[in-house]
Amino acid sequence: MKTTFLFLFLLFVFSCKDKTVSSNLEVCGIKDPVRNLPWLKSLIEDAKANKQDNILTITVGKIKGETVFDYSLSYMSCIGCVGYHCDGSRLDPTKYTDQEMKDYFDSIRGEGSRGPVIWPEK
Repeated sequence: MKTTFLFLFLLFVFSCKDKTVSSNLEVCGIKDPVRNLPWLKSLIEDAKANKQDNILTITVGKIKGETVFDYSLSYMSCIGCVGYHCDGSRLDPTKYTDQEMKDYFDSIRGEGSRGPVIWPEK
């Protein structure tokens, strides 16, 4: 009986680990950016308050070797138009060449090259 209880207890403890993509990811020098980057957490909380969290996708991508976050609501007609740098400042697409933007789009939507989707959490 003690062995069964111990086994069930250990199974319960180890099955309660947070296994979301964000919780296992370090981005911009921050582990679990969904919870630990204040500006990103705020964007997600705002989406929840506006009942848009279920149509929100946040993907980690790269532009010119820099990590960026693509913020996309499913009703938006523009892919990659709302992006954020690690410090929370908006990405300005006009500052990049067409090739740099193509590489960015590939990093957030490309087949086989897409960065991790950190929201919605899975």
